Amino acid sequence: MIKAGLVGCGSLGRTHTKALAKLGDARMAAFCDINEDAAKALCETVDGEYATTDFDRLLVDESLDAIYVCTLHDSHADLCIRSAEAGKHVLVEKPLALTVEDCLAIGAAVKRAGIKLMPAFKMRYYELILKAREIIPEPLMITMQMMDNRWADDMWANQPEQGGGNIMSQGCHSCDILRFMARCDPLAVTAVGGNYYQPIATADNLCAVFEFERGIAGSLVQGDASCPPLLGKFYMQVFAENVSVTLHNRFCTMNVAEKGKDVEVLEGTETGFLEENRAFIDALANDADLPMDYVDGLLGTLMPIQAIASALDHETKPIKSLLSDLD
Repeated sequence: MIKAGLVGCGSLGRTHTKALAKLGDARMAAFCDINEDAAKALCETVDGEYATTDFDRLLVDESLDAIYVCTLHDSHADLCIRSAEAGKHVLVEKPLALTVEDCLAIGAAVKRAGIKLMPAFKMRYYELILKAREIIPEPLMITMQMMDNRWADDMWANQPEQGGGNIMSQGCHSCDILRFMARCDPLAVTAVGGNYYQPIATADNLCAVFEFERGIAGSLVQGDASCPPLLGKFYMQVFAENVSVTLHNRFCTMNVAEKGKDVEVLEGTETGFLEENRAFIDALANDADLPMDYVDGLLGTLMPIQAIASALDHETKPIKSLLSDLD
């Protein structure tokens, strides 16, 4: 039985707790939140061992194998680094952190401690995303769009210091899926966009072009101007010679166009939370490699960070070369 502790007992913390309860060979045993009532309430739903407002209690609990970090984005770096230093494995919700420096500091801490850290990029487990990779294993170009309805000015995830805004908060999912489909790493990004209407000066919408290894081109449209009625919030196209796939309807519908064949329409469902937890727990139980590790978290977060930087100063920004600081 793998035992985990949770810091952050909000919506995502509850989701991961329920997922572990379904697995059978893992459980969320300890619950930490600045709101003690929230921690106690979630603890009671799964007959947990204790609830606390003191994160250090989780770190010194030798019975805990892992820490789930599901807090506000600006706290991720500190909590991940402290968990690594305490020898705890980590599953951290996206984004990994809000700055290049914090992302690299987490990576350095993970390497020093030798623990496993898995970013929660659940969209890699969408069944039609996996089917698209199967159909086009070697893409030439990929387009990704994630356009939401306008975020509220006072929404915590929209605050630059706490959440980083839409491009950071949700763009890391978009960027990770671009990299997942490309099957190689991003070298650089050039973007146009920035702050169009948010009163707190967060970059709210942008278009970016990523140069991947092997010459693969990837484009990203990300923001909160409006959710398109025909395509839906998530929209992706993947192109190779004589074949393309189009995913829409929150990636639950896919059209496959291949030369000489009729267009095929496939339907799927949104999956991910249970599957990512299963993968994390299996890796801990078997001391195996994670399907996603801290490098995936680093690159998936550095991509939107550098895209925003490029949009602001109109210069191409490096991505993969930043990881040389970890060597």
